[in-house]
Amino acid sequence: MRVLLLALLLAPAALAQRYDVVEPRIGASFDVATAVLDQNVIPNGPSLGVRGRVALPVNADVSVAASLGIGAHLFEGADQARYVLNPQASVIVTLPSRHSARYVLGGFGGFIPLSDGGGGPSLHAGYGWAIPLTETSLFVEINPSLVVGEREAVPVIALRSGVIF
Repeated sequence: MRVLLLALLLAPAALAQRYDVVEPRIGASFDVATAVLDQNVIPNGPSLGVRGRVALPVNADVSVAASLGIGAHLFEGADQARYVLNPQASVIVTLPSRHSARYVLGGFGGFIPLSDGGGGPSLHAGYGWAIPLTETSLFVEINPSLVVGEREAVPVIALRSGVIF
């Protein structure tokens, strides 16, 4: 009987223990990207795009992330518009800072033109700055990539701005 009473007294405490659940951080952004050189790997000229990212914290300083962006090359008119998918897998390292979160990120991905041939795998490395609000953060980042085509490698620079939930 004493064992049963002891078990009943300890059960609420055991149930109340918190299990650390890793909550993903979700981000959404707008970006402007352009190839640094004229080439045939991705469409020439700047693109305007949107991106979504999901990041899972590994610890307080490191996260792993997956994102998908789509960019539209619209500056030659709607009839000549070209679209590019840009998936990325990244490791994000938060740097020590007092009032904002600065971070570096790097990983791999791809540039996949939806209308023309070309594209290819990419490597990226970047730097970002997040400004914490109450429950969300605003961010700005620069994320250069090296897109490897069949015959040439092309640097692409992307500038992103958005919100992290």
